[in-house]
Amino acid sequence: MSQIEIKNHPKFCNVFTSGSKEKLRLYTRNRDKGNRVYGERLLEYKENEYREWDPFRSKLAALILENPINNFLSDDLSCLYLGASSGTTISHLSDILTNGIIYGVEFAERSIRQLIQNTSRRKNVIPIFADARYPDEYAKSIFSKIDLIYQDVSQPNQAEIAIDNSNYYLNEKGLLVLAVKSQSIDSVQKSEYIYAQEKKILENRGYKIIESINIHKYAANHIVLLVKKR
Repeated sequence: MSQIEIKNHPKFCNVFTSGSKEKLRLYTRNRDKGNRVYGERLLEYKENEYREWDPFRSKLAALILENPINNFLSDDLSCLYLGASSGTTISHLSDILTNGIIYGVEFAERSIRQLIQNTSRRKNVIPIFADARYPDEYAKSIFSKIDLIYQDVSQPNQAEIAIDNSNYYLNEKGLLVLAVKSQSIDSVQKSEYIYAQEKKILENRGYKIIESINIHKYAANHIVLLVKKR
C-alpha cells in the first residue's frame, strides 16, 4: 500500500494526482493490473493500482500539467491517435477512456509491433498499421465517428496531416489536439516562426485554435494546439 495520497484531478476525468501544485505528479488507474508499458512506477492506493504518468515521455501528460483551460477528456470518447508509437501515451488514454475506444495509427514496423504487444490486453485499443498522411486508407478499420483526434507525428507537414484526418473523421463538435514539433518541420527556422506557420495553415483551412500551450520544459521545441472546426 502506497503512503502517497492519490486524489482525483480537479478537471480531467480518470486522471489522478499526488503532491503539491508545484510538484504535481499524474497517474491513471491501471486497466491492465500488474503490468507496465514503459517502466513506469506502479502504486497501490485504496485497493486500486495506479500508473505514474511521465510528462517527459508523454506530451499529453505535459499538456495536462500545463493546465489548459479546456477540459477535453471524458470516459466515453471515440479517439483517433495519430503517431501512436509503442504505446506510452495511448496506454494512459486506455486507462482514461474506460467506456470509449482508441484507434492507434502507427507507420513504423518496429513501433507497431511494440504497440500491439503493449496493448494486447487493453480491449479499448485498436492498433492500425498505416500512414497518417493517407486517412482514407484506414477507414475500414474505424467503426465510429471520432470525438477526439490526438496527433503526435514527426513529419514536416504536421498541420496538413491533422487537417486531412479531421476533415475525414472528426465530429463537427469534436476536438483536435495537435502536438507541433518545430524541428521536424524546419530545423533551421526559429520555433516561434514555425508555430505561427502551422497555426495559419489550420486557420486558412477553416479551423479555430482555441488554445496554444507551450510544453518546452517537458519537450523541447513543442507546443500543443487545441483546435476545433469553425
